[in-house]
Amino acid sequence: MKNRRALLKGGIVAAAAFAAGGALWVGQAPAQVAATAAQSDATASTSLTSAMMAPSAVMRPWNTSLVAVSGIVSGTPESVSFSGTAKVATRLAPDPDFGSPSLVVTIDLTGISGVGSSTRTKYSIGGPEIVQKRLAPSYVVDITFPFYKSGTNGTSDARSGQASFSFNVDSATGAVSSAIGSIASSPL
Repeated sequence: MKNRRALLKGGIVAAAAFAAGGALWVGQAPAQVAATAAQSDATASTSLTSAMMAPSAVMRPWNTSLVAVSGIVSGTPESVSFSGTAKVATRLAPDPDFGSPSLVVTIDLTGISGVGSSTRTKYSIGGPEIVQKRLAPSYVVDITFPFYKSGTNGTSDARSGQASFSFNVDSATGAVSSAIGSIASSPL
């Protein structure tokens, strides 16, 4: 009998708490919360990218180079021939713990477009890639990038390719010199 009373009391307390929570709900509906969260994420992403690209008192300004890039990504449903200009931006980032600076590299492939070999369909490449490397006089950077038919959001028919960049860096300024780039099929 005592066990049943304890269960009954617990059930009554839970029901009262549930009713009080529902009566006190004065915030946004769940759909409104999701929409607000999506807007916050988009705004935060944009402001984060802007903040990362802005010069700071500690980090040096960005050095930007334009690199001609071309190549073919083979695969199904068709091979895609890419050409255009990639924007390679670099800057030195001091390392307060170990003393030697790192090189922060962003590679923006949005200036490159592709054309399908059999259907002549146009293809687009997504946004920038950010890489951090220890400071050295020369680099080879390989990035795997998504591409998709122009005019689509790329969620259902995205494919991947690989962009390779080779460049030298001035160790005093972080400026890029003698950069070359190419595109090929992704090893993935």
